[in-house]
Amino acid sequence: MSSQSSAVVVSGGSMLSARYQHTATLLANGKVLVAGGGTPSGTYATTELYDPATATSVSGPSMLTARRGHTATRLQDGTVLVVGGVNSSVIASAERYDPATNTWSAAAPLPRISYGHSATLLADGRVLVVGGVGYVTTTYVYTPSTNTWAATGSLNAGMMGQAAVLLADGRVLVAGGGNSTTSSSNHAEIWSPSTGAWTTVTSMNAGRNGHTLQLLASGKALVTGYVVAAELYDPAANTWTNTGATAVQHFTAPSVTRPDGTILMAGGSYNTMQVELFSPTTNTWSTVGTLTQSRVEHPTVALTDGSVLFLGGTTYNAQGNMQALASIEVFGASATCVPTTCAAQGKTCGTISDGCGGLLTCGTCGAGQTCSASNVCVAAACSHNVCTSGTSLTKDCNSCTFSVCNRDPYCCTTSWDSICVSEANSWCVIAQPGCVVSQ
Repeated sequence: MSSQSSAVVVSGGSMLSARYQHTATLLANGKVLVAGGGTPSGTYATTELYDPATATSVSGPSMLTARRGHTATRLQDGTVLVVGGVNSSVIASAERYDPATNTWSAAAPLPRISYGHSATLLADGRVLVVGGVGYVTTTYVYTPSTNTWAATGSLNAGMMGQAAVLLADGRVLVAGGGNSTTSSSNHAEIWSPSTGAWTTVTSMNAGRNGHTLQLLASGKALVTGYVVAAELYDPAANTWTNTGATAVQHFTAPSVTRPDGTILMAGGSYNTMQVELFSPTTNTWSTVGTLTQSRVEHPTVALTDGSVLFLGGTTYNAQGNMQALASIEVFGASATCVPTTCAAQGKTCGTISDGCGGLLTCGTCGAGQTCSASNVCVAAACSHNVCTSGTSLTKDCNSCTFSVCNRDPYCCTTSWDSICVSEANSWCVIAQPGCVVSQ
C-alpha cells in the first residue's frame, strides 16, 4: 500500500432528485444520463443530464415508463437502451434515448418481464440480456438495427443479480448472483456468439452478489465485491485465482475501469466509505480516499479524464430509516490528497487508514481498557468478579486484573484460582464487601 496518493474525493454537486436503483450512463458528449430509480416510496420516469464539467444537472425528457432496477446500455450509435425493471410490478418494456434529439422512443419489449438481469454490449453491437427475477435460464439478444429480440441458448443454471463481462474474444462471462438455493452463488458460465450456447466453467472461489466483473488488458477478468478477496479469471486456463484483497467488504458498490486500466470502487455498505484502487500491474489494492457520505446502490461512472463519479444511492437517516440520496461525489485524479489524523477521525488506538493510501498508528490503550473494533479505547469487561475463582481473566479487564497479572501471570493465562482471589484482596483497592473493585 502506498503512503500517499494524488487523489481525493470531492463534492460533485447534486442531482435534481434523490434516487436509488437508477442508472447513470456516460454519453459521447461527456454528459451523464441519469434515468429512473426512485425513493422507498415511489418510482421515477424522470431523467437528468449531469455535466461533470460544471457539476450541475438539468432535467432531461421523461422515459415512457417509470422504472427502477433496470439496465441501461450505451449502443454503438450513441443511443442508450433501457430494459426491464420494476414500477408497481416487474416489467418487460424497453426504450431508447437519443442524445441527438434528446428524446425517448419505445423499443421492442424484452420477451419476458425482468429485473436483476445483466445487459452486455457485444462486439457486433447487439445486446445480450441474461438472468433475472425467477432465476430464469432463457437469454435473449437485441439487435438495434432491426429493433428485435431473439432467443439464444439457455443457461445451465438460472441466476439473478450476477455480474457479466465481454471477454476479449467476443464471448461473455457471467458469474455469481442468486439462484434457487443460495443468494450468493459461485457458479460461472460463458456464452459463445458463434454458437449461441452456454458452457459451465470453473466456479469462483467465493460466492458473490452485488459484485462486478471488469476485463483487464491481459485478457483476464477481475471479479470484486461481496467478499474482500478479489479473483482473476483466466479464459485460456479456465481458472479463478485470488488476487489481493480489499481493505473492507464492498457489498453493492459497482467497480469501474479507468482509462489507465486501474479499477476503482467505493462504498457499498452503510459502514463502508473507503475508496479502493486495483492496479493490474501489481495485482494489489490500495485505499486512495474516503467518501464523505456512506452510500449503497450508487451508479459509478468512469470519465475520460480518469475521474470517477458516485451518484446518489441510499443511506440511513438519524431515525434509522433508509433514504435516497441526491448527492454526487467525485474521485479526482489530479487533486492532492491531504492525509487525515487519528484525532480528526476520533480514533484513539490501533491502526487505521489516513484516507490517502497510508496508515496511521493511533496508539495503545491504558490499563483497564481495550481497543474496540472502531479503534476507540473502551473499558474492558471481566468475565467474572475478581473475588470469585474461575477461568483466567483478561489483563486489561480492569485495574485490579492488571495489577494481579503483572505479578502473577498465571491468573491471566491459565486460571483465576483462590490464590488470585487472595492477591486481589491484598493488592487491589476493594471499596466495599462483595469485592467491588475501584477503577
